[in-house]
Amino acid sequence: MKKEIRDNQAIYENPLNFDQVYTALGPTSEDRNPIDPAYGCNVLLPSMAPARGEYEAVHAARTLDDGSVEITFYAPDAHRVEIAGIGGSMKGRYDLEKTGNGYWKTKLSDVGSGFHYCVFIVDGVFTYNPTMPFGFGNHYVLNYFEVPGEEDYYLLKDVPHGSVRMEIMRSPSCGRYRNLYVYTPYGYDTSNRRYPVLHILHGGGENEIGWFWQGKLNYIADNLIAEGKCEEMIIVASSFSAPHEVRDNVFVNESFISVMADEIVPFIDERFRTIADRDHRAIAGLSAGGSMARQIGHSRTEVFRNLGQFSCGGGFAVKGRTVTEGFQGYGAKGAVNPMDKVYSDLFSSPEEYNAKMGVTFITCGTQDPRHEYTSKQVEELASQGFNVEYGCCPGYHEWDVWRWSAKEFMQRLFR
Repeated sequence: MKKEIRDNQAIYENPLNFDQVYTALGPTSEDRNPIDPAYGCNVLLPSMAPARGEYEAVHAARTLDDGSVEITFYAPDAHRVEIAGIGGSMKGRYDLEKTGNGYWKTKLSDVGSGFHYCVFIVDGVFTYNPTMPFGFGNHYVLNYFEVPGEEDYYLLKDVPHGSVRMEIMRSPSCGRYRNLYVYTPYGYDTSNRRYPVLHILHGGGENEIGWFWQGKLNYIADNLIAEGKCEEMIIVASSFSAPHEVRDNVFVNESFISVMADEIVPFIDERFRTIADRDHRAIAGLSAGGSMARQIGHSRTEVFRNLGQFSCGGGFAVKGRTVTEGFQGYGAKGAVNPMDKVYSDLFSSPEEYNAKMGVTFITCGTQDPRHEYTSKQVEELASQGFNVEYGCCPGYHEWDVWRWSAKEFMQRLFR
């Protein structure tokens, strides 16, 4: 594996450390320095004193030249340490071996390239590796590591870089503040031009940080723009949760369709130099966020013209238009995804749909069970003349597929 790919900083940066120093953990000591943050709390933590002079970095997960991954965990008093993957590309539990100085190691040779959530089990107890990156996914704070492949479109390169800003917006319908991450392309602050906007949603059990930290979406945009493969655009990542407190500590979710179309979109149009019309707006999402994006895109065509739906659990079935059976995740055969509404007027004819919708791009990983039926549903619509397109790549229901999906979608937008 090429060193410039294996050691690219995008593989190892995370919400807590952009440039992790990877100092070695040292033995726990009773001799605590009074300026130590843990001094006096009767908790003895491993030493992480800064290295002086040359030192060898100790990675919690390190990709080797042959593509395998070396996992390292510090647990001097443990009797057994295991690592387990979350997601289809890392199956089963793997034992680590004690190697000395309190460290345990293993070499994973059957884990493919891409993004991998994981947990550690120490003497039967689930725990975290404090020296491995953390992310929020599957409703949990989880460790994760990256195994780079040969593709480099999401890596950190020597190209002009845009900015990612955190914007705070008050939602009138929810009575709460919302957090938006907003990417602006390089040159935004020194120009007077206006830009199209891509609004993008995370998946179930995730939040608005995912697309920029796990998804590396700002690097994808930087690289595509530098190569002339996509239009310069503003990208907005928001949470599709819309909680409203009805009484003390009791919440209901308001309609996120309205929150997005009537609150977030106008906020972004007022705060940033956007091209504020439907032709220059897109809505996209992954998994549950794909279902939500579809609801928004298909019910508010006066606001959005372009739709991206990645690995969506509800497929793309349209009553009276597609006959392929699909999503059955709610029990009964042929059960309907409650997030998947049918907009019969929009799909009354290909001419009606194509007049209101521009790019409609639906994707899935080929190892994802949603791929088989979603591809057939999209093909049925396309064969009838609807302007919809299906794309797939190798992968499961994981971030490497969603990165690829965003890359492909962005190249189709605003042309």
